[in-house]
Amino acid sequence: MVKMMREGGQRANAILIVAALSMVLAPFGVATSAGASASPATSLAQRLLDEAIIPTGAVLAHPVTAVVCQCAGTSDNRALTTRHRYYIVPGPPKGVEKFLTTHIPKGGSFGGSVGTSSSSNGPTVTSLAITYRANGPHLYLKQLAYSMTRRTSSTSWLRIDSQIVWIPSRTQSETVSDPVSATVTGYKVIALSGNSGDVRINLSGRTLTKLIDEFNALPLGPTNLCMENLSGFTISLTLKSGEHVQISNGFCAGSFDEVSSPTGNLNDTFYEVSDHSCGFMRAVVSLLAATPAAGSRAALHQCEVWSKATSS
Repeated sequence: MVKMMREGGQRANAILIVAALSMVLAPFGVATSAGASASPATSLAQRLLDEAIIPTGAVLAHPVTAVVCQCAGTSDNRALTTRHRYYIVPGPPKGVEKFLTTHIPKGGSFGGSVGTSSSSNGPTVTSLAITYRANGPHLYLKQLAYSMTRRTSSTSWLRIDSQIVWIPSRTQSETVSDPVSATVTGYKVIALSGNSGDVRINLSGRTLTKLIDEFNALPLGPTNLCMENLSGFTISLTLKSGEHVQISNGFCAGSFDEVSSPTGNLNDTFYEVSDHSCGFMRAVVSLLAATPAAGSRAALHQCEVWSKATSS
């Protein structure tokens, strides 16, 4: 498949859209995270789909053959809930694109990015997305994704997907309990190629308890999967039970902290929390104030700039 992007870049927290023609049409599944029985994601996705502005003359269709497929990728597919509809629309895909980018539903935003894809045995597909504010503590993605391709000389196929990522509240098992001691590692230099210049401080007592209380107050976030990730610090904890837990800071379309077991056993503790305000990161970096951890402080500054931009 050949892909091309034109115009501006999408918002960092938007889902990546890849249009494909090789898949046989089937009902689009609904995937939700643990505890999703009380999740409003399904109703939110349906409501968002109902709010999509449809081009004039569009006719709802139920195709039974392979036509344009919206193949969406997200940071956490387990938490992704989707709904979709197909339409037959008068005119070429270019005209459909123009209509969609000039008729934005209330509360939505078009980032200026339009993608095209083609394969050796299929037509060209155009895709774009309308995004909405979604900064947690439960809602982390809300968008309408559009895919369109030529159907006949005078009509186009249009697929509209509503996409919601809704994360439940943390459970007791997703908190850090009874910390006894910890080592905080900051860095002199932070880069995509790797961090260097480790700077370590040890914590215990009330200082550690206060820090972990702040951490436990953060909401769960979606699992982040980035090819490149900036990490501002790590915290290695020993609990009263004798267990060892590691908290790793990261930035992947938003600030997050990952909790894992140093043993690397996938059955052990593993989850991610969202630090959208950079508050926990700020608390950790403040403990490194007397150290030469310039890289960690620079990472905090970048987080604060991002947080301000996405909150305005």
